[in-house]
Parts: sequence; C-alpha cells; structure tokens
Amino acid sequence: MSLSKHRSIPSYDFPEAILSEILKRLPVKYVLRCQAVQKSWYHLIKTPMFISLHCIYHKMTAHVNPKYLLFNYRSPRLYTVRSDDAQSEEYCTIVYPLDLPPNAWSAQSNGLICVSTMFDEALGYSPKIYIWNPLVQKFKIAPESPLPRFSFEETNWKALAFGFLPEINDYVVVHVVKPSSTSAPEYDFEPYSTEDPYEQYPHSVMIGVYSLNTNSWKKICQDKVFVDHMCTNKSVFVNGIAFWVGYNCDMQCQLVMFFDTKTNILGHVTVPSLAICHFRQLERPLILPFGQSVAYFVEGDVTDWDDYDYEDDDYGSPHLDIWVLKGEMINELSWEKKMCFRLSENVRARVLGTRNNGEPILAKSNNLISCNLDTLEPHDFIESCDRLTPRYHHKEGSRPPFVIHPFVETLKLLDV
Repeated sequence: MSLSKHRSIPSYDFPEAILSEILKRLPVKYVLRCQAVQKSWYHLIKTPMFISLHCIYHKMTAHVNPKYLLFNYRSPRLYTVRSDDAQSEEYCTIVYPLDLPPNAWSAQSNGLICVSTMFDEALGYSPKIYIWNPLVQKFKIAPESPLPRFSFEETNWKALAFGFLPEINDYVVVHVVKPSSTSAPEYDFEPYSTEDPYEQYPHSVMIGVYSLNTNSWKKICQDKVFVDHMCTNKSVFVNGIAFWVGYNCDMQCQLVMFFDTKTNILGHVTVPSLAICHFRQLERPLILPFGQSVAYFVEGDVTDWDDYDYEDDDYGSPHLDIWVLKGEMINELSWEKKMCFRLSENVRARVLGTRNNGEPILAKSNNLISCNLDTLEPHDFIESCDRLTPRYHHKEGSRPPFVIHPFVETLKLLDV
C-alpha cells in the first residue's frame, strides 16, 4: 500500500493574533497566495479588521518598504506596477477587467482606481461609477449620484474626482455639475428657496460626495462659482482636496478649481500669471500631486520672459516650469515658482507623471528620465523602455503611450 494515502495535509494553526502579525507584513500579491493555504487563513485575510491592519502597517512603514509606480497604458488598456527605484523592476502586470467599460474616465488614489462612463458619449453619459482594486481584481459599483441626470446639453460642465482620506481611512468620489441657464430652474438648488434659482444665483453648482465606507452620497450646493469651462479628463486629489483646471471667459484665464471635503467649500485660484501669458497649449493643462500640495506644470519654450536674457545662446530651448500651490487656508492659496528645468533638445517637454518623491518624469529618446528637485538636473530613470516608441518622441502632437502615477498597494475591497 502506498504511503501517500496515509499522509495528512499539514495544518498551520497559529493563534490568530500571531498569524495576523505575520501576514500583515507581506506585500499584497503574497497575501493573496496565502488565502489558498487553508480555510482559516482565507477567512482571516478577508476580514475588514485584517484588511485595515495590513493597510495601517504598510502606511507606517512606507519609508522603509519600496514604493511603486503605476504605468497606465492607453492601448492596449493594461497597467504595470514597478518599483520606484533605479532598477524599476516589475512588481506585477494587471489586465483591465472586461466587466469595466473601456476608454472610460479614470483616476487612481492609494491603490484603488475609480472608473466612470459619465463623460462617454457612446454610452449616453451613463452615471455609473466603479471603484476597482487592480491588485485583488475586485470592484464595486457605487450607488447612483444624487445629482439630477442632466444631459450634455443641459450642463455648462460636469467634473469628477477620486481620492483617499487617510485621517478616516476612507475613499471619496466628488461629483460637481454646473447646470446651464435653461436647465437650472427645473431643479431644486438647496438650501436656496427661490422659484428661479439660476436667475438669483447664475453661477450655482451642485456637488455630490460619495463615501466608500458608508456607501452613500451627500448633496451640497454652492453659488458664485465663476468657472465657464472645465477640463474634465484630469483631476488631482491631495490632502482631502479635489482639484481641476477650468477657464473663466470674462477674465480670459485658466483657473484651478478645488473642493475641500473637510469644509465642503468649492473655490478657485488663478494659475500663475506668467503661465497664463506664455503657456501656448491651454487646451492641455497639467496639474499633478506634489507632496501634500498640487503642482502646475508649464511645458514648452521660455516662459519667464521678464527674467530672460536675450543674449543667452539657449534662447527658445525647451523648458519645464513647476509652480506649487502654497497656503495653509483655502482663502490664502497662492502660487510659488518651485523651479525651472532647461531641457536638452532630445528630451520631450511633456511630463508623463511624477515619482513618489515628486520628481517629474519625461521621455528622452526611448528612455525615461526624471528631474532632480535639488540639483535641477535630469538623470536616467528607466532605460530602453520598449513601449516608449520613437514615433512618440519625434512626432509633435502625438500622445504618450502611458501615464505614470505613484502607487501604493491595499487589500481594500477584498471582502467585496
């Protein structure tokens, strides 16, 4: 008789407290493998208590553990997570789920990605919002926004933002809509009690805020929002505040609009004056997280003409200016010019993303470089990046094959 028939499956019955202390130290992909060891491990790992414990541990040890970057490839739609260091080794590759709509609006924060069809004309501007964890391959559909389902013609603009609130360990979606003058009177603009709210408040907006923890929305309304147009495909969420780039027709300038989820106040600040005057590509504004603030990137030729020396041999060479939003209170926000990089001719003056330390990432031939914020010098970051084709580098106006964001791993939504 074979001895294999008498072998028993080993049991790893550690006390739950000790097992939790061991498993919380593992990266997400190894925790997921541990689910298959035995049923008791599987059930422990899926508990909200362990998911929270794992998140807190990795947040507190982020300065020791390697940090990651998320490469979002536009075509085909997939994601690659790489370590944010000189080796930039691949941590994992994530295929976009077939259940989520392709080419939809998306934003990522603290390991989760928000996807919405709200701006997709082919899908009829459907209000669906999905919250997806790419590492655990789980997603949930948020309840429909409480804001009225305006058609595209009934709005001046609408905007979305997605972000993480570390103080309460929650994720939020911010949905802002500015109705047009013909549609606004048909809806209730709380808390105002007027028969024609748009006539009394011609710059009113409606705001919905979704909480992942409570799986519910709250509705807010505010007037005196002087933003006529909005760049809907780009948003930034930093320190509990959502940011977008808009445009004011009367002032003929760009604005950075923000919504503070702590105070429920919507406001705006004009972009740096030099950027307004000399930034040629107003249709492609770029704002990115910068530490606990937000940075406005001005890409192109010389921008600071007042300080420019016309006898300089580098006249017209590509530059990258970085302006950072400063101020403790939202009514005291202002821009500070952080730095100006002068780029060599073979560097494409378009930021593809930022590293965890805030360094902007750019393309140099088939390589990626990042700019040191202390020395103001570019240095090699990733060599021989096969998806960064020469066609993108040499053809002006072509879109980059991917965008890059700092990324942290989380087990959130594993219990969905």
